[in-house]
Amino acid sequence: MPRIITGSIFLVLVIISVSFNPWIFAALFGFFTVIGINEFYKMSGMLGFTPQKVTGIIIGFFTFLLLFLYALDILPAALLYILPVLMLSIPIIELFRQKPTPTSDWAQTLFAPMYIALPFGILGNMLFLPDTHEFSPKIILSFFAFVWISDTGAFCVGSLIGKHKLIPKISPKKTIEGLLGGVTFTLLSSILIYKYVGVFSQSQWLIISLITVIFATLGDLVESMIKRNTGVKDSGKILPGHGGILDRFDSTFLAVPPVWLAIVLFTNN
Repeated sequence: MPRIITGSIFLVLVIISVSFNPWIFAALFGFFTVIGINEFYKMSGMLGFTPQKVTGIIIGFFTFLLLFLYALDILPAALLYILPVLMLSIPIIELFRQKPTPTSDWAQTLFAPMYIALPFGILGNMLFLPDTHEFSPKIILSFFAFVWISDTGAFCVGSLIGKHKLIPKISPKKTIEGLLGGVTFTLLSSILIYKYVGVFSQSQWLIISLITVIFATLGDLVESMIKRNTGVKDSGKILPGHGGILDRFDSTFLAVPPVWLAIVLFTNN
């Protein structure tokens, strides 16, 4: 019951945040960015590393914020070059910390904003129609629908007929049959998305759905690899019955950049 209640509330919050006002999205996903990066650093600490938590969280939040402001046409594209300058502060700060594993700490610190904040920031671009730049939840809700349908389809098919393990050392329960089930359901859902959402052609929605299901599956496996390496079941405890922010958005992190790239290419051609 706690899992059902938490999942329902979480789903409603996400839908509201992307459907009514971009600043609601910014508030919620900015919060998710900070919590997600903190979860990653806690797991990193379990492995004996000492990442720059405060620096990483600040850089991660600014990464999300700058990309969001760029999506709103408030920030010129040239100012996005602030991001690599901010990231250069991490190895400089490491010079003065004198920790036993400086290179690893630097890498751990830098990875979290790239893994979490960058996709969330790019996600903000999906709040707007690519041709008119009008605020609309059509694309971002379609993307989330593909992610959820992929995950649900893979779980259902894998539970029913799954026999051949996908990558058993990383995720023992995931099967090839489940993956194919997720791909099938997601591709079929793209037909309905095209019919009721429009924006792109049927073939373009098929490509977007295929990219989503492939990279969402990889994203799920990557987070499973991180947790297995750390020896934890969940990345956090903020969502009762569901774990942490990384557990809820693991499929999203790797899927957002290639999906947005496809959208940009479709729009410019």
